[in-house]
Amino acid sequence: MKISTNNHWDPLEEIVVGIADHARVPTVDASTMNMSYTNYDIEDVKPLEGAYPKWLIDEANEDLQGVADTLTSLGVKVHRPKALDHSVKYSTPEWETTGWYTWCPRDLLLPLNNLMIETPSACRSRLFETRAYHDIYLEAVRDGVEWIAAPKPILPDESFQFEDINGKPSLRNLEPIFDAPNCVRLGKDILFQISNTGNHLGMQWLKNTLEPRGYRIHAAEHIYSFAHMDSTIVPLAPGKVLLNSTRVNPDNCPKVFEKWDKIYFEDVNVNPATDSGPGSISPCSPYIGMNILSVDPTTVIVGDDQTNLIRVLEKQGFTVAPVKMRHAQTLSGGLHCTTLDLRRRGGLEDYT
Repeated sequence: MKISTNNHWDPLEEIVVGIADHARVPTVDASTMNMSYTNYDIEDVKPLEGAYPKWLIDEANEDLQGVADTLTSLGVKVHRPKALDHSVKYSTPEWETTGWYTWCPRDLLLPLNNLMIETPSACRSRLFETRAYHDIYLEAVRDGVEWIAAPKPILPDESFQFEDINGKPSLRNLEPIFDAPNCVRLGKDILFQISNTGNHLGMQWLKNTLEPRGYRIHAAEHIYSFAHMDSTIVPLAPGKVLLNSTRVNPDNCPKVFEKWDKIYFEDVNVNPATDSGPGSISPCSPYIGMNILSVDPTTVIVGDDQTNLIRVLEKQGFTVAPVKMRHAQTLSGGLHCTTLDLRRRGGLEDYT
């Protein structure tokens, strides 16, 4: 297996598509609140702990199988994770938790040029989630891929603050922390989002690791403080980027996009089936509809309910492959989140 993916748009050859098996709301603690429920009171979220309903899991798996089938029909080799029992409790000297899910392979693995980085997540419930990709890891290492892991964070309660979250992350800067979707890969340039899931020490660790390899790491701060970047800044092709206009504007748009064509968009359609999670509490925003997957510089996979976005992309000259994603908002992961590109055809380029 070769791992080589330098951006989000080169022709896709090999990918992981997640699964919904055993998905649950994990132990609700400061870490869980930081990741998914910052705007809610813990007393309201705590009763939601436990497995999602079987019907929801079945429908979610049906949708991801449809994504996998669409990718296969487009000539992409598809891998699936190993199913894990996320109800199993585990502990460190500081805390105890259950697992969460294997819905979002994107979150914990950052693929680059013959390099895979396991990221130091702020989620206690995801500490052992990469076990689901152990077979992929073994195959990649045997074939010469450099696979490294950032040090696992300790994640004491002091890592999080909820007193001042008005435009500020609830994640403190106490140890290196980031998820892979805090990073936007633009060839030799990587945007690093400072948010609830990535801090300045995390960015410094990534700089220390990647700058000697020829990468340039740029802070993306004061754009979106909650979780990941992939419903905010969506690179579609060399020189063309989709931007969430509720979060990005000409004043705060990262300078790496200065010469790029910018498509500002916010008119997402909210699917009633995914409007909220258990207890009418949603773990992510409706802009998950902008969370899309590029197959190549002219082809994108988009949720079939996102008719407004599909029209905009088609007007821009893109071929759109619509797929069903009924529970993206409930499970906090759209088409980009629920996939992990392992190999895209193309080299490491400078797009600035």
